[in-house]
Amino acid sequence: MHKIAPWTFPANSGKRTERADRLKKLPDDLFHEALNYLRVSGFRVTKPREVIVRAAISFTGPFHAEDLLARARQNDRLISLATVYRTLPMLLDSRLIRDVELNREHRYYEVNREQSPASFHIVCADCHEVVQVRDDCITLRERFLANSLGFKPLKLTVRVEAACLDLLERGSCSRKTALHHASKAKA
Repeated sequence: MHKIAPWTFPANSGKRTERADRLKKLPDDLFHEALNYLRVSGFRVTKPREVIVRAAISFTGPFHAEDLLARARQNDRLISLATVYRTLPMLLDSRLIRDVELNREHRYYEVNREQSPASFHIVCADCHEVVQVRDDCITLRERFLANSLGFKPLKLTVRVEAACLDLLERGSCSRKTALHHASKAKA
């Protein structure tokens, strides 16, 4: 039987939370690790790539290439979408970001702050809000299953598409209403 890292077994929730907080990397650490990966891998560390890495790290939720371009252009108006698309595979290889499967229209990414191969999301079928979920039980189960079969998990993606219970039971959803008001305010 292959060994599973001891911190994957939550002894009690307090200790597990402390461990998870310690595993999260700070933005500057992520930035320097990504740049170091580029150098070691033989890529030039250019100003546009630095701006794109900083922009990627600034996201707290899932984003797609156009989101990354808009965020990067806040610091450098000359960055092109082509540069973003050329940089994304490098960031994926460095494990700074990871793919998340949210819909078929765009390819989404998220910052891999915990340096974990797992991502879990619930996507509301009504308002399309994406909720990121942390669940140690799913991670524990997938690691145990992979290890018991002689594998080390590299990536785990769970995407649950769900209907809003408030909308089904009460006929209204506060998230959908808030989203509707936000879109009206932008117009």
